[in-house]
Amino acid sequence: MAQERGDKMVKQNAMQFAHTEIGKRALKAAAIVGALALFIVVSMFILNNVIATPVSPREAQIRGWVSVLNDKALTKERQAAQQKLEAAGEEAAPALISALSANDAILRGNAAEMLGYIASPRATDALTQILRTDRVAAVRVNAANALGSIQAAAAIPALAASSVVDPSQSVRQASADALENVYARVAQSAHKNISQVQAIAVAPGQTNVAYLASGRDLLVSRDGGAQWDTLAQTLPSLVSTLDVNPTNANILFAGLHSQGMYLSVDGGRTWQTLTRNFSNQAIGQSTVTAITVDPANPMRVIMAHGIRFGDSNATFVPLGILTSQDGGKSWQHVMDLQEGQIVTRLQVRDNQVFALTANQVLIAPLP
Repeated sequence: MAQERGDKMVKQNAMQFAHTEIGKRALKAAAIVGALALFIVVSMFILNNVIATPVSPREAQIRGWVSVLNDKALTKERQAAQQKLEAAGEEAAPALISALSANDAILRGNAAEMLGYIASPRATDALTQILRTDRVAAVRVNAANALGSIQAAAAIPALAASSVVDPSQSVRQASADALENVYARVAQSAHKNISQVQAIAVAPGQTNVAYLASGRDLLVSRDGGAQWDTLAQTLPSLVSTLDVNPTNANILFAGLHSQGMYLSVDGGRTWQTLTRNFSNQAIGQSTVTAITVDPANPMRVIMAHGIRFGDSNATFVPLGILTSQDGGKSWQHVMDLQEGQIVTRLQVRDNQVFALTANQVLIAPLP
């Protein structure tokens, strides 16, 4: 009897073991089949997309012209291709934009140049990326020149940064020249002559938002400069510089010609003074000539200031560059400025401040 029970238990255990092994094998097989099915689906998706979007004869023709741009010399073939691409206009923009990511620097540079000839607004983002990141200075120069031809307000933050921090003097100059072209076009879009405009700023994190100061009026566009609203007589005084918070386009800093610095947190409708936080104005009128907000830390604000005195505040003496870690409530010294060192533009990179003057870029570590 005991023997029969033992034999029965052995048989039951053997059957359970067999079932377990079969189950494991079944699960393993199911997993393999699932993986194969997924692979087939993905492969079919890729093939279907490739097959479903064949290159048209016209696209193939344009790509052929673009491929000729890798000639360093201006050969007859390349010259003919450039003429055909320019005639194609916007139709050639996608292929040229794609060429900006090519491994060949000559092709990238010539593609950027062609996008400038075409003046394709859709190329603005790709060209600003090239301006910021391309390792070849000649390519960055062509990208800056192209942005100056396109004249989109969205390019202002990238051009302003490159005009100060780029290690190549030729890139800085090309960016500065392009920036002036864009400023003039933005002023025109707001129905202003550039001589009537004291400052223009575009939100770095929201490049469709632009501000323009003209007298005490502040003009605001929220569609890249296509349309403008005027906040009449809202500015505290004549502005010398504007800058926008990189994460909140409604936070705006204004450096004034003779009343220091002001802050708006509602898109320029109302203003509060920050001047008392860094200047007692005991010996002259406080002037802020340049402002920037650290793109990596929107609470860190850097500005260059000095004083005006004499008849009609005609004499200006630069004092130094200050930084605030709390949005302008308190300030720390960064560096002194010498006579004649009037800072017109500031940028922050790698915990350093870059200050553009008439003939040089000053660099100092930030505390």
